Amino acid sequence: MKLDRMKFIFVFSVVLFGFIKGQDTKFPDNFTLQAPKYQVKTYGNSDLNIYYQVKFSNNINIPESKKETLCILQLGNSYSKFSDYKTIQQDSISEKFSHQERIGGKEINQLLKVREIWLSLVLKNKLTDSLIIQDKAKASYQYEEKIPTFKWAMSGEKKKILSYECKKATTQYRGRNYTAWYTDKIPINNGPYVFGGLPGLILEIEDDKKYFHFEAVAVNQKPNEIYLRNDKSIFKVTRDKFRKIQQSYYDNPGFFHGKAYNVDGSQMSIKSNPIPYNPIELE
Repeated sequence: MKLDRMKFIFVFSVVLFGFIKGQDTKFPDNFTLQAPKYQVKTYGNSDLNIYYQVKFSNNINIPESKKETLCILQLGNSYSKFSDYKTIQQDSISEKFSHQERIGGKEINQLLKVREIWLSLVLKNKLTDSLIIQDKAKASYQYEEKIPTFKWAMSGEKKKILSYECKKATTQYRGRNYTAWYTDKIPINNGPYVFGGLPGLILEIEDDKKYFHFEAVAVNQKPNEIYLRNDKSIFKVTRDKFRKIQQSYYDNPGFFHGKAYNVDGSQMSIKSNPIPYNPIELE
């Protein structure tokens, strides 16, 4: 009977967790939790910041339904970082609360209010020609790889973005075909996400199926700290391992919610409906 009760409690918790994720949850002021941990490694400051409107279809079954957010590319001397701007806002709140022992419902609600939409953070290291990527699949993961080499086909077509004259170029990257618009008026070999390799900054790039679209909407020279979270809760893995975890999570998210046991004490397999998704990298 005790095991039956444990099984019920766990399944109820999984259902409740799924319900909370889909709602605008609000915690009462008298509810408290341990304050969030906050650890970072800094890589200097940015000299130039490019803000991109990012629209993407993360549900392959409903490609016309797109998410939208504002991302920022912080360009420094040796490092650059591309992330959802809300990630920086969320980190700022976490840093402020991390100096407290516990936080209440008011602070928790403030943390939950700022939710990142574009989950993949990319730090480029020009000194080592490498990338550090942080991404999420239920938990947070980090892996490293070399900055990709793109084979660009140049075009004579031109258009203006943010008053900059841009030139067209096309490429293929990990299963998708892209069209980019870059400006040599900003002679920086960089762009949103992992993209780069052109004789100028990429101000717009989109895949041919129009699932992923990045377009610069603002530029400033305000110095911003380039940093990476290095909390102990971030799992460091290989790219191959992360992709397997990511695939497993979307195929059966219930498995990641914990463990349950049958009456005989054996572990129960938790099955839940798969979550349709559409990763930017297909290979």
